[in-house]
Amino acid sequence: MGIKYFLIFFLAVMAASAEAGEIRLIVRGDDLGMTQGSLVAFERAFREGVLTCASLLVCGPWFEGATGLLKNNPGLCVGVHLSLVGEWRGYRWRPVLPWDKVASLVDEDGFLFRHPEELLARKPKLEEVEAEWRAQIGLAKKRVKVEYLDAHYMGFSAYPGIEDLIRKISRGHGLPVSGWMGEKRVPGVYKVPVEEKRRKAEAMLEGLSPGLWLWVNHPGIDSPEQNALIHSKPEDVFTGGGVGKHRAEETNVLTSAEIKKIIERKGIRLTGYRDLPSIR
Repeated sequence: MGIKYFLIFFLAVMAASAEAGEIRLIVRGDDLGMTQGSLVAFERAFREGVLTCASLLVCGPWFEGATGLLKNNPGLCVGVHLSLVGEWRGYRWRPVLPWDKVASLVDEDGFLFRHPEELLARKPKLEEVEAEWRAQIGLAKKRVKVEYLDAHYMGFSAYPGIEDLIRKISRGHGLPVSGWMGEKRVPGVYKVPVEEKRRKAEAMLEGLSPGLWLWVNHPGIDSPEQNALIHSKPEDVFTGGGVGKHRAEETNVLTSAEIKKIIERKGIRLTGYRDLPSIR
């Protein structure tokens, strides 16, 4: 018995050591369900590229289409992109709950605010934030298997009490929070000029050291729908019109042969939150 348990212990230590010397990379895509173009881009980035995780925007107008895509692509690790803000000019979103149940989270017409500053000036009630986020998670769980949580645009530290709230929700659902699982962050290419995105991404991947890394992307396509989207505060992202060409190039980066070659050559293991411990 002693030799048996020694061997088990030895093999466990060896496995942990091997993993510690490994580069593991979570490739997360945000805003699935925001547009029809997001559906096209996510499927391509997963099937032809290196995307491992899809953050589902339950408030997004294409939520239903997104859940259908996810059912047809069960290899994608699905998270809920918890949202309190809909940031696009002329393209407004509403909460999942009836407006009168979350009055501190919406404007006078029942739309989510367009920028965190607008929301925070309204002094949102934590109980309404919790109710809305639980509603978003609950609706997502009716359609797909949810495996992690993350935040859309406004971070969990933006307002007093939010961090404690998301920890409570995370524990209650047994779901990890993206970015809180010991990941090191790969600087994204969202704000990088279109013509420089791939070169920047290649350099970032080349510089990865052993450990667990998180690379956040925003897949999209170059289409009239995507190019019509103008941010409520363009200075927060980039100048030069809509997001179509920027997000389309992120999709091109995720599917490029050069990126895949770097990942293979460096022995980077692509992974998702389903491979990490649950939160209890």
